[in-house]
Amino acid sequence: MRRGLLVVTLMSAMTVALTAAAQAPDASGVRIEARASATEVTVGQSFTVEVTAQGPAGTTWTFPDRPGTEQVDLELVPATPETPSKPGTATYRGAVFALGEAQVPAIAVQYRLPGGQAGTASTEPVALRIASVIPKGETEPRPADLRPPVKLPIGTAFWVALGLAVVAIAALVAWLVRRRRKPVETAAPAVPETPPEVEARAALDQLAASGLVEREEYRAFYIELAVIAKRYLERRLGEPVLEMTSAEVAALLRDHPLAGPHLPVMRDLMSAADWVKFAHGSAQAEAARRHLASARGIVAAVEETLQAQDRVAREAAA
Repeated sequence: MRRGLLVVTLMSAMTVALTAAAQAPDASGVRIEARASATEVTVGQSFTVEVTAQGPAGTTWTFPDRPGTEQVDLELVPATPETPSKPGTATYRGAVFALGEAQVPAIAVQYRLPGGQAGTASTEPVALRIASVIPKGETEPRPADLRPPVKLPIGTAFWVALGLAVVAIAALVAWLVRRRRKPVETAAPAVPETPPEVEARAALDQLAASGLVEREEYRAFYIELAVIAKRYLERRLGEPVLEMTSAEVAALLRDHPLAGPHLPVMRDLMSAADWVKFAHGSAQAEAARRHLASARGIVAAVEETLQAQDRVAREAAA
């Protein structure tokens, strides 16, 4: 009997640990509830957040597309004929890019009652704990034991090899001396570097013609798309964008006078790429082509801004 009670208690505890729920009642009878599939996650690990809205019959709901923050990324999962969504419910894909403690932010849902009254109700934040990737129980991970150094005896073979090495070095020095006496050949002219926008547009054209989207190889597609966009921004902004995480790129663009206006588009592209690359998510062909077009738009907009700045500078100088 005690064993059965213990099993029930453990199952209840596991259910509480794997799902976190928060709900906020509204004076009009509207209630919004957010439930996360996991409250203990590692950095970059994907999870889902189910949002359920309850209210009078006939109430309509509008769920936000991207209610996340810098630390917690949330993206609304669109309904499809294969996976239709129930009225008053929404599913978000989530991933955490922070250390220590984080939380799913409050999600504001707009509603309209049958009588025409409109309003907004929000969920309560859901606390998340960022787990370590170190195996449990291993508090001080150490590298594998190293064997002690082995002493090598110095014998005849060593002295023979040393003598041959001295002879080889002498021959190399003599060859270098003779080579310096020869007339120096004129170096070939340097090939002009390809402009950033030309390189980026050519790479995007090549990616579009690669057939990755048609073959539904979305992971390879998004990896290459993210590299192209980051390489272009790195060359144009003079910052090591290729080495930055998505959060670091967002922080850079937010305060940059040239690329700041394109932060929402770039963040949407990077979030989709991170979801497919790190969370093994799925993407549709329409979304992939849309993100490819977004990358082209960033290149065109930045180049147009630079050209406008050049015209203003020339007019001021004249």
